[in-house]
Amino acid sequence: MLHVPTAPAQDEFIHCFDYGCKSTRSLSFDRDEWQAIGDVFSLPTQDAAQEKQQIRRAIAKMERIAGAKAGTEVDRGGNYNGEDLSMQQDCIDESTNTLQYLQALQRRGWLRFHRVDLKQRRIRWFFTHWSATIRQLDNGEVFAVDSWYRDNGQPPYLQRIEDWRRKADFSPELNPD
Repeated sequence: MLHVPTAPAQDEFIHCFDYGCKSTRSLSFDRDEWQAIGDVFSLPTQDAAQEKQQIRRAIAKMERIAGAKAGTEVDRGGNYNGEDLSMQQDCIDESTNTLQYLQALQRRGWLRFHRVDLKQRRIRWFFTHWSATIRQLDNGEVFAVDSWYRDNGQPPYLQRIEDWRRKADFSPELNPD
């Protein structure tokens, strides 16, 4: 295992849950947790496609750590599967948490082919959905990083923003697992 230098554990997250960030919990990751997250980036990537998969794995790991600390490890994908469970997260919660995680990865210099972009919203009929996004540096293409569809700690779905806006199926090319 290669050692990946990490910044001091200074990031504090405002972890959102209970639909629409109705409840929050302040948390941070310790040095060992940052090391485990950094290990995802320990092998240099050759291109943006490889880095996207590292991002997916890092976000999943960050969700597992945060979920254990905040009590949201039982979060189920979507709103309906877990609406009767406490500590659940909707797309506002998920996108807010994911955006913070992406920003932390960027601050540590672990993103070489992407930068964190703004949260995006889509409206289809009467339903609004939010996602964190990343922008690929070489071509400016924007990708949704959407963890709402999956249970806590599973890699988020990635999707070109145009496809995400029209609610296309998730591509196996971007989401191999």
